[in-house]
Amino acid sequence: MVIAVTRLNHLPRAFVLIVVLVCLSQGCGKSDSPTADPGPFKAAVARYLDQNNMAMALKQIKAGPTIEGKTATLTASLQHATIPGPAVTWTFRFEQNADETWSEVSHK
Repeated sequence: MVIAVTRLNHLPRAFVLIVVLVCLSQGCGKSDSPTADPGPFKAAVARYLDQNNMAMALKQIKAGPTIEGKTATLTASLQHATIPGPAVTWTFRFEQNADETWSEVSHK
């Protein structure tokens, strides 16, 4: 009888532990930002690089695009447009235009 009561005392602890683990694995209610089709963002980056005569081209998208309201971010590696070589990683920030297209507004 004592053993059964002792084991029952462990049930609330186990339940709390399971709830905490599930909550942590799900981000505790935090919802991920939607990830969108990268096509319009690739076009906006290419347009930005071309307009500013940067002689660079998008090599690979590393993260995103992640949309938050009327803004979005995308992290990508860029390389020289015509000469193969090392790539650099930039994070671009976009804003949505009135016609629902995206324009690159800053990078770092």
